[in-house]
Amino acid sequence: MIKINRLFFQKITYFLFVFIIVFVLGSCDDDSQIPQKNQTEIDKSPLHQKTIPAENIAIKQEKKTSKLQYKAKGKYGWNTIKRTGILRVIVPYSFQTYNFLPRKSLSYNNELKLIVRFAEDNDLEPVFISIKNFSHMISLLNEGFGDIVVANLTILESRKERVNFTIPVDYSIEQLVVAQSNQNKISIDNMNGLRIGVRKNTSFWETITSLKKELQLNKELQQNKKSPAKIITRQTFEIVKLDDNLSPDDKFHQILSGKIDAAIIDSNRLKIFNEYRNDIKAVLNLTKEKPIAWAIRKNNPELLKQLNQYIKTEKLLRHLPETRLGDLDSIKEHRQLRLITRNNASTYFLWKNTLMGFEYDLIKHFARQQKVNLKVLVAQNAKQMIEWLEEGYGDIISAGLIKSPEREKFAVDFTAPYLFVKQVIVQRKSDQAIESLEALEQRTFYVRKSSSYWNTLSELQEKLSKDGIQFNIELVPETMETEEIIKNVIDGEYDLTLADSHIIDIEKSWHSNLHVSLALSEEQGHRWLLRNTNKQLLSELNQFIEKEYKQLFYNISYNKYFKNSRNLFDSDNLAKNNNMISPYDDLIKSLAKEYNFDWRLIAAQVNKESQFNPKAKSWAGAQGLLQVMPRTAREVGITDLENPENGLRAGVKYMAWISKQLSDELPLDVHTWFTLAAYNAGLGHLKDARNLALKQGLNPNRWFGHVEKAFLLLSRPEYYKKARYGYVRGIEPVTYIKKIQALFELYSNKHQEEA
Repeated sequence: MIKINRLFFQKITYFLFVFIIVFVLGSCDDDSQIPQKNQTEIDKSPLHQKTIPAENIAIKQEKKTSKLQYKAKGKYGWNTIKRTGILRVIVPYSFQTYNFLPRKSLSYNNELKLIVRFAEDNDLEPVFISIKNFSHMISLLNEGFGDIVVANLTILESRKERVNFTIPVDYSIEQLVVAQSNQNKISIDNMNGLRIGVRKNTSFWETITSLKKELQLNKELQQNKKSPAKIITRQTFEIVKLDDNLSPDDKFHQILSGKIDAAIIDSNRLKIFNEYRNDIKAVLNLTKEKPIAWAIRKNNPELLKQLNQYIKTEKLLRHLPETRLGDLDSIKEHRQLRLITRNNASTYFLWKNTLMGFEYDLIKHFARQQKVNLKVLVAQNAKQMIEWLEEGYGDIISAGLIKSPEREKFAVDFTAPYLFVKQVIVQRKSDQAIESLEALEQRTFYVRKSSSYWNTLSELQEKLSKDGIQFNIELVPETMETEEIIKNVIDGEYDLTLADSHIIDIEKSWHSNLHVSLALSEEQGHRWLLRNTNKQLLSELNQFIEKEYKQLFYNISYNKYFKNSRNLFDSDNLAKNNNMISPYDDLIKSLAKEYNFDWRLIAAQVNKESQFNPKAKSWAGAQGLLQVMPRTAREVGITDLENPENGLRAGVKYMAWISKQLSDELPLDVHTWFTLAAYNAGLGHLKDARNLALKQGLNPNRWFGHVEKAFLLLSRPEYYKKARYGYVRGIEPVTYIKKIQALFELYSNKHQEEA
C-alpha cells in the first residue's frame, strides 16, 4: 500500500511540475522569459501564414524570404519587446496577399507602412503574423501570439471590453458595394431584396443586422398605422453569412459570380482595390465616418502609450498633399511646386527661426521664376523620397544626390549637375592622418546603406581585398544624417566615415577636431531627380541650371553655406541652438503638458505669432508670445501679456477652450488644424468655412484640400455675403497652418525624443 501511494505521489508530482513549467512558459509577462530571434516557433497551429520580415511588407512581394524564427507565444510588455528587438504584428491574411501592381498613393497598405515606421523609429523588427480567420485575431492577441493587431479594425464597444485601442489611425465609412454592371437604384429606402454577404464577428455584421431590424420595425409601424401601400417603400434584404476566411477579393468574386448581390467594405480599403479593378462600385454609405485603430492587450499600457504618442505626432507631421503626377503645366495650374528633401545643414533646415538650405534656396529661386509657390516635404530617408516622388506626392527631389546605378533603376530622370563634390574620408584630427589606402587596414567606416558612400566603399573594399588590405563597413540607421555621423566620429563613437566635400566645408566651421584626408572619388555631380514622365519640368530645370550655375545668385548662396558658414552659424551658440528651440522651451513644455498639447507644436505657433518676442504687438493690438487680444486674455483670467508666462498661458488656455468646442469625433490631426484655424481667424469663421465646404461638395471634417479651400472662398462677395460671420481674409488661416506645420516638422526632427 505504501509503495502504491509513493508511486501515485511521484506521478502527481511529475504532472504538477510539467504543468507549472508549461504554464510559466506560456503566460510569461513583461520581464519573464524573452523570445529569441533564432528560436524555433513553438505553436504554428493558429497561424495560417508564415512570418514575413519588415522589408517585404509591401503588397507587391517580388521574392521569397527566409522565415524569421521567434518564440510564438508570450504576453510580452514594452520593455521585453524593446530588449528582444521584435514587434509581433497580427494582420489579416488579405493584408499581405494582394497580387496587383502598385500604381498610386495607396499601393501599399497605409497601416502597415505606419507600423513599420513605428518599429524602425524604435529599433524594432516587425514580424507579421497573417491570420485567415478575421474573428480570431483579438483572441490570438490576448493569448499572447502577438503584441498588436493591425487590421483596419473599427472601434466597437464590444471590442473595447476585450482590448485597448490606440487613438484612431484612420477613419472610414462602411459602404455597400455591387458589381459595376448592376444598374439598379439602391438606397436605404429601396434595398431591392438584395442578398448581402457579410462575415460574422465584424463591424459589418453589427451594421447590417441593426439596419435590418430598424427597417423591419419601421415597416411594422407603418403597417400598424395602416399607411397606404405606396408609403411602404422599404424592401427587405437577405443577409448571407460568409466564411470568416474570405478575403475582400473573394467577396468580390462571389458578387461577380452571382452567389451574392452585394457586400460591405470600408471606404479606405475600397480605394486600394479600385487601383487595380473596375468591376465593383460603391452604391450606398451605410454608416457615418468611424474611427479605425490598432488593438493592444490590456496588460500592455506602456506599448499603448508609445503607439498613441507616435500616431499623434505622425498625424500632424505626415500630412501629404494630394497626389499629382502631372508635368510642369499641371504644376503651374496648381501654382505649387512640391520639393522632397532631407532635413540637414546642406539641404533644408531652420536657423534662428528662418528656413534655409542650399538646396532649398535654389529650388525656391526656380519656383519664383516659374511664378509658383514652393511646398516642402521632408522625408526620413532616400527610400521614402523615391516613394513619394513615384506616388505623386512631390515633383522634384533635391537632396544632394548623385546619379548612381541603384538610383537609375527607378523610373526617374536626372537633371544636369548643379554642384560638383568629392567623397572624402573624415577622421578625428587627433588620429594619425590617413595618407594612403594602405593605412585603411583594419579601420572601420560608418555609413548609411542607401548612400552613395556605401557603394564607393563596397567597390573599394572588393578591390583592396585582392591586395590583402582589409577594412570594415558598418551600417548606421537610415534616418541618421551625414552630419550626425561626422559628429560621432569626432566624439570617438565611430572610427571613420565618408562625406561629400561641401558637407565637410560646413562641418569644419563647427568642429575644430575634424580632419579631412584622402578623397576616394573623382568629382561627382549632384543632380535633382524627377519622374521620367515630366519632360517639361526636366527641360526647364536644365535651362535653370545652365543659366544660374556660377552666376550671382548661385555664388551668393554657395558662399553663404559652404565658404562663409562660420559667419552664418555662430559657433559660440551652436550647441545652444541644437539643444533648444527658444529661451522659453521649459515654459512651453510645462504649459503644453498642462493643457495636453505637443510642446513642439506650441513652439511652432509661438514662432509664427511673435518669433519668440514676448513684447511683440500686432497692428490689431494682440500682445505677447502667442499674440492674444487683451479682451480674450481677460476672459481667460490673465493680464500683463508681456510677461512671457502670462502671454503663453493666455494663448494655450484659449487654444484649449477652442479645442473643447470642436467635436471629439474629428480625426486627431484635423482637430488640431481646426483649432489653429479658429485661433487665427475665429471660431465663427471656422463654422462658416465648414458649412460652405459641405455646400461645395467638400468634406467639412477635413482641413487640407477641403475646409481650407472654403476659407479661401470666404474672401469673395458671392460667398461671404451668405455666411453668418461674413468676410474673412481666408489666406491668413491657410498660410498660418502651413507655416506652423512646416515649423513643427522641423522641430520634431530636431527633438524626436521629446513629444
